[in-house]
Amino acid sequence: MRLTWKDALSTVLVLAGLLMALSVIQGWGWPLLSGVRSGIIALGLVGLAACALGAPRESFYYRDPFGLMTTAIVMIALAVAIVGGLIVGTQQFLIVLMVVTAMLWVMATVRHAVEGSNPSTPTKRMVA
Repeated sequence: MRLTWKDALSTVLVLAGLLMALSVIQGWGWPLLSGVRSGIIALGLVGLAACALGAPRESFYYRDPFGLMTTAIVMIALAVAIVGGLIVGTQQFLIVLMVVTAMLWVMATVRHAVEGSNPSTPTKRMVA
């Protein structure tokens, strides 16, 4: 499979979200990003949009045990980082959210780049 415009747009979104979170940590003073909680909300929303664009395009992915387990682990880590960060409001949760978001983007992009054809779709074979 090859990368599509959705992968490019999700890359831009993830980079924008990571820059917003980094601006909170470094104190760059960007508008509407005055605290850790606002950085968590911004990165969470941008990450959700990138996730919607990078979602598996094939229905068989959701029946794959490895895909389901990976998705469950990442979603639990994201939920802990977001909820914990909104409750406690410390930079550690924002950093964890940044790392998990970047890892999810890398996993999805690599899978899109190297994944073979959909096994449920018949392929044309040349007969000699």
